Amino acid sequence: MRADGKVFATVSRGTVRQWSTANGRRVGTPFAARAGAVHSVGYSPNGKLLAVAGERAVALWDSATGEQFGAPLVGHEGAVRSVAFGPTGKLVATAGDDGTVRLWNPLTGRSVRTLMGHTGTVRSVVFSPDGKSLVTAGGDKSLAADGGDKSVAADSDQSTAAGSDKSGKDSTVRLWETSTGRPIGTALTARTAPIYAISFSPDGSLLATSDASDVIRLWDATTGEPAGKPLTSSSGPVLALTFSPGGDLLATSSGGDNTVQLWDTETRRPATEPLTGHTGPVRALRFSPSGDLLATGSDDGTVRLWDTETGGLEGKPLIGHKGPVWALRITLDGKRLITAGDDNKARLWRLSNK
Repeated sequence: MRADGKVFATVSRGTVRQWSTANGRRVGTPFAARAGAVHSVGYSPNGKLLAVAGERAVALWDSATGEQFGAPLVGHEGAVRSVAFGPTGKLVATAGDDGTVRLWNPLTGRSVRTLMGHTGTVRSVVFSPDGKSLVTAGGDKSLAADGGDKSVAADSDQSTAAGSDKSGKDSTVRLWETSTGRPIGTALTARTAPIYAISFSPDGSLLATSDASDVIRLWDATTGEPAGKPLTSSSGPVLALTFSPGGDLLATSSGGDNTVQLWDTETRRPATEPLTGHTGPVRALRFSPSGDLLATGSDDGTVRLWDTETGGLEGKPLIGHKGPVWALRITLDGKRLITAGDDNKARLWRLSNK
């Protein structure tokens, strides 16, 4: 979603479309990929540019006119799986099948530096909130940006990524110093277990990760060292996680029992009872801008809204998708919810005044 919350982008069959969050109508003309599939999209912080990552290149588009901006960013030797703008808009990070992460100047289209350390496909790249560091996740299956969403897309907050890698060729999470390209510490996870989710806290001090186990690990984002004892989910792998806007809560979803847990980040204890009701795995999580609501999207095709103070269900489940719900966005005013599912549909929902 664009930073002002007025427009969001969707990707389908190599085409990117923009839509109004006010009325759900299409904005402008669709963008076609240069060649092949579109793997990731991301708006610049000011919303003027939209980066579209495809096979071996990233194209920058003027989001208002629909015209391509400058020359494509070319350098990857394979598909580009993830793209993200830095918080100032002066850098674009890309990651791909060639195992490299590249930083670009979006105004000149020139490569600034190449980060090397992964031994396989890099599926996710996320800047820290202050832009001084970035985190990357390796994997050979689909990784996605933003709170457990299946599609690999960069959002305006760019603080969370999630995914899955069952091949185990490179299941590491790595921190990098943006200004120099140097790694921060060693790989945060050196296991061959699939990586499911990574998320920066809003102040950038913590990084949360999860893999195929039932453990959530917290890291000092400035040193790459463990930050306290790990958290343990109720059952099975943690499929998605994300911090609340205030950083006081961490939401995690358990794949074994289809529940969601809210954690107090200060005490490292559950803040409420588990959120129960979904009948399938929960793969998408999204806090409202005020932090008082949590939206969850599940393989059961429903979206549910929860009161983050009590853990109680707010209203009835939102039913409309005919299949798993992979992506969630809430507009800045908290009045609209955008969902995307396996049924190739994006839906716009009106939320209450809570």
